[in-house]
Amino acid sequence: MPYNVLIMSNTATQPKVGCRAAPPTRRTWPLVRRYAPSALLFVALLGALQLALPALGVPPYLLPTPARVLARLLDPSSGLFGHLAVTAAAGISGLIIGATAGVALATLFVAVRPVERALYPWVIISQTLPAAALAPLLTIWLGNGVAPRIAMAALFAFFPVLVNTAQGLRRISAEQLDLLRAWGASPAQIFRLLRVPACLPTLFASLKIASTLAVVGTIVSELAGSSNGLGYVISIATYHLRTDQVFAAITLASSLSLALYVGIVAAERQVVFWQHDR
Repeated sequence: MPYNVLIMSNTATQPKVGCRAAPPTRRTWPLVRRYAPSALLFVALLGALQLALPALGVPPYLLPTPARVLARLLDPSSGLFGHLAVTAAAGISGLIIGATAGVALATLFVAVRPVERALYPWVIISQTLPAAALAPLLTIWLGNGVAPRIAMAALFAFFPVLVNTAQGLRRISAEQLDLLRAWGASPAQIFRLLRVPACLPTLFASLKIASTLAVVGTIVSELAGSSNGLGYVISIATYHLRTDQVFAAITLASSLSLALYVGIVAAERQVVFWQHDR
């Protein structure tokens, strides 16, 4: 059965046959033009803060200069990169678990509608629980190790993946669905040839959101109670008014979120390549 020929006809969600990848220089220059203004603005802001804060007499414990934060960031005795590794491991693990659970439950919702009607309201209710109240409970239930951080990161990543994946699996062409059924395609073939390709753009969009939320969830759990990690550093440094160390930890947490986001964007360009070849 020529199902693949049929699926290729939907150019909105399917790859173009025979498209050649753009040369590296053609792919790089638009990225430079797109992000160069933001990078220049960021550098200019750091320079202005470096000059203005000492001139205005702002004490370092209130707002340290960028140079002071950089010095703390590069200080080997701070141990910040060791704490970064702990937070990264928990955040990435939670992202994988939460995304996998979200995709699996979204697939079940689309395949079995009564299950969705029974469980989806409870999923919504779970998202109304305040994270600040849930994090200490997870620490009590799972201990003071890495488990509550992974659980919190998974909870933060789960919901956007569930909602967007379910929406993507349903966003298919009615004409293609009717033709596949008329040709005798099984539900498994319909899912593989029609629903999965239609779902990929929304899935990766949700993974971009989930990647940043997973890091936030990990930090929230570490702030609630931990003996290492960037959240632990922020909590202890805030108590001792070491503001430069707080900003250094925040910088590493933001860099981790950005690295995960960029990694998912790179994976999206390889998997959902037809959207970037237009």
